[in-house]
Amino acid sequence: MSLGCRDGATCGSEVVAAKNAFHRVEKLLSDCMTELASLSTFEGEDSAAIAKMIYESMTTSGRVYHGMQHVFDISKNMKDPILLLSALFHDVIYISIDKRFSEDQTRFLEGVLVPNTQQLTLAETFEDPLVDMVVRLYGVTPGEELPKSGTNEFLSALIGVRAMSRWLSVPHLMEIAACIEATIPFRPIVDGKSPMDRLYDRLKAVCPDQSEEWLEATVRKSAMTANCDLCSFDSTDRDFFLDSSWKLIPEARPILLNEDCPLSEFLKELHALEGRSKFLKGAVPNIFQSFRQAPSDKELAEKQRRTHKNLDIMCEYAKVRMLQTMVLVEFVEAMGEDPNSVPLMSCLLMDVPQVEEVSVDTLTSVEQEIRNWLVCGRRTSFYWDPAMSPLGAYLFDSLGTKGISEAIEIGKNQQAGSHKLLKYLPESVVCTVASRLGAVFTDRADRILQVPEELGILAR
Repeated sequence: MSLGCRDGATCGSEVVAAKNAFHRVEKLLSDCMTELASLSTFEGEDSAAIAKMIYESMTTSGRVYHGMQHVFDISKNMKDPILLLSALFHDVIYISIDKRFSEDQTRFLEGVLVPNTQQLTLAETFEDPLVDMVVRLYGVTPGEELPKSGTNEFLSALIGVRAMSRWLSVPHLMEIAACIEATIPFRPIVDGKSPMDRLYDRLKAVCPDQSEEWLEATVRKSAMTANCDLCSFDSTDRDFFLDSSWKLIPEARPILLNEDCPLSEFLKELHALEGRSKFLKGAVPNIFQSFRQAPSDKELAEKQRRTHKNLDIMCEYAKVRMLQTMVLVEFVEAMGEDPNSVPLMSCLLMDVPQVEEVSVDTLTSVEQEIRNWLVCGRRTSFYWDPAMSPLGAYLFDSLGTKGISEAIEIGKNQQAGSHKLLKYLPESVVCTVASRLGAVFTDRADRILQVPEELGILAR
């Protein structure tokens, strides 16, 4: 098990944090199995081996949001061992990020997939009856390619069920599989049935000998697991929500994790984030799950209200970050250079003085919160995007919320090479950005400082 730093060097604090995370996983497993195990004794070496598989699955290089901290975040208020085990296993597979299966994962998935296929394809028959039960529970079709939606959850559940099958009863294993199924996100009502209603129907067919009380309790646990999985959306801790949202960015565009990532890639991702945010706003009714009034309609409505509020403020913050990046790209292009070859990190670290005499009292509470993130920083800083955004704060203070929105629309709609965005900005803003950008790229400082004059900005 690798506990080294991102660059391969040994960093004491990171190694300690990794060891602590591993031992935390191991203890969670051990505590849950002490309460649940009924078929044989769950030994320390068993706990260590499974904890190793979970930890290594959740700490691959591309994982930023779907890592160990996500498990700890969603499980912090869980008490039920079934929910805790579901949380531990629910994201062990994330194929779009990891690209391949580890040796341990491959062992647990033996006999499940057709080997050497371009697309993940389910085997036609299964020797393991537990696999057959999970297949039917998830409604996937033997012999066919696995669907885009739900494949990670399906394979994660299979690993969890097979990994724990030596110690847990079949009903416990099906509870875990059902809870993980519920974490498949953003599914609509179909023919009057919610995702939890459909899960209930399949669970009843897969476990016909179980009582109605067990079926209902299991689906309610499943809905609870789903809502814990997406707990950042309706969190009253806005810093937690923003950090969670921002961690998803490099998982969607892994090139951002490269130290030589170009400036243009960040702008592409911010445009993509805008599209995803519109989707999420439309999907709010499908984010949280309920089964037979658990949680109640009133509780769901409150969750949705908080989610809309969180998404709105995150979108406003993202607008400032988009304008910041658009301005930088514009400068690079105005110099006659390619933003695909200019390093992002140098630009994000650019120092820009704060605007003098800013009256914070005139800002709305939302604007004050956004400004605080820009000036003081998000709660979490990432090496691919520092917590503070001096240029974003400068633009926000100079233009205000309305000016930010107007500038973005101009930037989006301008003809290539017209540089209408830079011409729209106040002269003082353009000149300040030019001088600070010149301080970053000293070998091109003179060329950068010529941009305002060449665009006719100084002559206005």
